[in-house]
Amino acid sequence: MRRIGLILVVILVLALGMIWRAPVFLPQLTDAAPSLPAGEQQVFGYATLAHPAVRSVVAGRWLPGEEAVLKGWERVGRHLRPDPEGRVEGIVFTVSPEGFRRLDRYEQAGVRYLRERKTLADGSEAWVYRLITYEGGR
Repeated sequence: MRRIGLILVVILVLALGMIWRAPVFLPQLTDAAPSLPAGEQQVFGYATLAHPAVRSVVAGRWLPGEEAVLKGWERVGRHLRPDPEGRVEGIVFTVSPEGFRRLDRYEQAGVRYLRERKTLADGSEAWVYRLITYEGGR
């Protein structure tokens, strides 16, 4: 029984290592994708990117984050829409240029999500992904 457990742990570690190193599970960027800025960038995550395991696997390395708030917007499912009285709670984290490219692939930037620079409640700026269209309107 102990040997089976050890084998399962080894298989899990190898599988996670393959996912971590090779982003084969991510769609390719298209011509619609925005250009990538140089250097490390701040990103505000409010849905799946608010979860440390998700953002870390997508970016290819551990990405700790801090709580943050985006004012003037409200969250509707995975979408953000303008709302002068709204506020969206999330996580802000720093990502490398390669990690940022992987985030764009994950979010299908330019095809499914817009990537926009927004000012957070504390006055700092971060990139935010929001759906280009959703069932409730634009």
